[in-house]
Amino acid sequence: MEHLAQNSSSQSLKGNRWKKQRGNFLIDMSIATAIAAVIALIGWTLVPDLLASYNASKITTELKTAIPKIQAGYNNRTSFAVLTTEEVAKMRWFSDGFLEKNGNIPNGAIKTKWGDVTFAPASGNNQAVGTLNNIPSRECIKIAEDFGQAIYTSATVNSTSIKTATTDLATTTASDQCNSSDTNTLTFNFRR
Repeated sequence: MEHLAQNSSSQSLKGNRWKKQRGNFLIDMSIATAIAAVIALIGWTLVPDLLASYNASKITTELKTAIPKIQAGYNNRTSFAVLTTEEVAKMRWFSDGFLEKNGNIPNGAIKTKWGDVTFAPASGNNQAVGTLNNIPSRECIKIAEDFGQAIYTSATVNSTSIKTATTDLATTTASDQCNSSDTNTLTFNFRR
């Protein structure tokens, strides 16, 4: 009998504990849900910018190494008259991650994650022009910011000038142009 009485009182205590835990469980779940919502909101706002920065930096870093190679390749020539995208690719002035290849041999195309990169002579063959196609807005802004460096003589976003040989980079104009489309075209000029 004693065992039975003790059993029923322990069940009663367990029942009371469960009722107390049920209230705490709801509070704990509410706190956990609120924390998850805050983390999701932070991720939703930060992740696109972080990815855009990462993707843009891959391109700007590549340009900072490729342009000096192109300039060195044309150092003893009188102009950029014969510059082509195919030459830039086949000379491997861009790294393999950007080159479209047949097996291990570049086929003459240079690609970003979104579109082509092309090169041609410009300004009476005294300069070279590079073109980046189909660049998303966030990446466009980050890449355009890099055009303020001395290596670039001029630059455009969607055919609107953002830098010239005599004017500094117009960041507000670049931002406005980049935000006007999700498939932006950027051009940049450089000399030998």
